[in-house]
Amino acid sequence: MADESFLIKIGRQFKNWFMKNTRVKIGIMLFVIIIWFFTMLGNQYTYTIDTSLDIRNIEVGKTLKEKLPEKIKANFSGRGVDLFYLLTTRKSSFKFVLDVQTIRWFYDFNLNEYFNENPEKIIIPRNVNVTFNHIVYPESLRVELDRLDILKVPVRHRLDIKTAPGYILVNDPVIVPDSVILSGPRTYMKKYKEIVTEEYVGVNVISPVELDLSLEIPPSDNINISTSKIHIYQAVEQIGEQAISNVPVRIVGVPSRTKIEISPSEVTITVSSAVSQLTNIQPEDINVYFDFKKNWKYGENYYVPSVELPAGVISWSNLTPRRIEVRIVRER
Repeated sequence: MADESFLIKIGRQFKNWFMKNTRVKIGIMLFVIIIWFFTMLGNQYTYTIDTSLDIRNIEVGKTLKEKLPEKIKANFSGRGVDLFYLLTTRKSSFKFVLDVQTIRWFYDFNLNEYFNENPEKIIIPRNVNVTFNHIVYPESLRVELDRLDILKVPVRHRLDIKTAPGYILVNDPVIVPDSVILSGPRTYMKKYKEIVTEEYVGVNVISPVELDLSLEIPPSDNINISTSKIHIYQAVEQIGEQAISNVPVRIVGVPSRTKIEISPSEVTITVSSAVSQLTNIQPEDINVYFDFKKNWKYGENYYVPSVELPAGVISWSNLTPRRIEVRIVRER
């Protein structure tokens, strides 16, 4: 208990001391920190830095077969302020350049030998005084080239949309763009006949689906693509019903020299479709027919005709009349 009281007393005294002339004390602390910071930056250090690797002068008509690392680890010596500047400088101002102009198909680079023999390939800002020591990782790098192919391929979506009861998907989804340009090594380009999107699953959907989807392509194939995302729109509407009158009945499969009469020659049918499409459905769009060759039977006169619906119409009902009369007309 005595020790606890002593600690509480010390804490109160420190608080009281700190609360008096607070601005002055904070200023002193900041000044000390700044002095310490600049002292540290003025010392000499050896430090390993992740540095950009720039591949240049690839032969026209060729490209890298495999992706190379975007950064390498390099060890430098210098004052803390110079090393700190390298860590925060722009990528274009500080990098290693690997010139592959003389390579025909492949070459194994010893990076330490290459950059020691070609110090001009190490791009360092002029106002920075540091010394390059060695490459830490990777010490060697295999550069392999391949023929450059350019190909336009269609985009295939992977939508799995299930509407809620009473709703329907209207038309095919609209994809923008519906094709993309690929460029890359011939070895990998051969397998691309299309590009697929990432998968999207929708359940109990009652409204249009509009979203951006990424295009899936393995990074290891080193393929460049004109766009990494596509915009897709899928219309969704309520289902409605409408009776269509004066739908003509056709006869097919009639043998030559045979005359057939049907009664009635027109029927009424109720169809189900998206509400916006119901007003566009015409009687001629619905195919009501009787196949004489397949279905006619001697001595039978009344038949239920077949029905074929146009695209976008999901079902039909209430065919009126249900049966039609089929008669063979004999000429005198």
